[in-house]
Amino acid sequence: MIGCADVPAAFGPTPAQARANADGLFGAFVKRFTDVYRTPRYARARERLLHYALTPSEVYSDTSIWTVYGPDNYRTLFGNATFTNGRYVFSNTPTDDPVRVLGEGRHIMRLHKLTNDDYDWFTGVDFAAGTITANDFGNVITSWIAGAEGRNEASLRAGYRATFPRTTDALGKLYSLDTLISTPGADGTNRLYAVIHITPDGIRKDYPAYAAFMAKYADKVKLQFTLLDSRGAKWVEVTSRDGYITLRLRSRNGHFAPLEGPVRPMPDTLVMRMDFTARIKLFTVGVERLTGEWVNLDSAHERGWALRFTREPSWVLPPVVGYLIKSPLRRPFEGNGTSFRFTVRDQPGRQTLMSRRGTTTVRESAILRFLGKLGGAAMGEFVSNAEDDENRFNVRIYSAMVSDINSALR
Repeated sequence: MIGCADVPAAFGPTPAQARANADGLFGAFVKRFTDVYRTPRYARARERLLHYALTPSEVYSDTSIWTVYGPDNYRTLFGNATFTNGRYVFSNTPTDDPVRVLGEGRHIMRLHKLTNDDYDWFTGVDFAAGTITANDFGNVITSWIAGAEGRNEASLRAGYRATFPRTTDALGKLYSLDTLISTPGADGTNRLYAVIHITPDGIRKDYPAYAAFMAKYADKVKLQFTLLDSRGAKWVEVTSRDGYITLRLRSRNGHFAPLEGPVRPMPDTLVMRMDFTARIKLFTVGVERLTGEWVNLDSAHERGWALRFTREPSWVLPPVVGYLIKSPLRRPFEGNGTSFRFTVRDQPGRQTLMSRRGTTTVRESAILRFLGKLGGAAMGEFVSNAEDDENRFNVRIYSAMVSDINSALR
């Protein structure tokens, strides 16, 4: 919420439509996180799949998990998510019907056994997000970026506090905007430098389990994320270390510009580079020099991003697994590699869909069993202790956004 004064109006071509679009989008997320309930069968399936994602042979033959046993070694779990009687309910109910009601979701996880050791995963989610169009979604991002241009720190802080007072208060419980520097250039560009501090103590009273989880893990994460073009020019840079998230970008008229050099349009296809490590229990694990293709999707009715990784990174692993054969770690990057896709797609006369898709292939091994147990321990801790608190915190944030945007557009 950096440059915010003009953001509410960007949600639609008229104030009335902007209000309706924002109410739908953020209202859908309020539903999504309100009193979440998973039927016993779905809850067990989710727990097992989270725990054994890297060792799928453990769940492949578990008849309590899958909704459909398909031909050619396919297994499928369908999830149907609806807001019913004041709570958001996940069940295993299979359906071919598209989502039609605000906040409704369709989830699918498909496992395909290729060999005794190799398995393909596919995940897909469609979520009904109201009436916002892909063009409106793009305009909101452009307006947010443009809002920081030509304004000093005092003006920016006063702007987001005035336009989004409830959202600022809600987010401020967990995130502190410690540094905010906006620097205009002679060429009409603007440099933005922001540092956000994760502060779990601020939510400890209202969301103690989520606060404890964030306090345990947030400052143990190290991240370096960069988007570059084919010339090697940087366009966006994000880092995280010791609980501090740093953002660097350059823009003109709400559009990204390279961090250095002459202004030019951002290419559709970029290179994403990332270093990421996390400390779980006594071990530090992660990747270095993870490189992938980042594609900006921009069409008349769809906005989004598609990522593909076909080059194996360097692995950060604890000494205890140093003697294990690491070749299975290459498998997700062979062939078509690992891909992710997130889109917002409007459908005239129907709900706008927020969708995500992911595909990867894993090869079971001792090293993946170790990593699976490690990741499963962290995810199990989140699901069993912190997730309910995080859901309630999200409801607070999205409800605040609805209220702030309605107030701004009166």
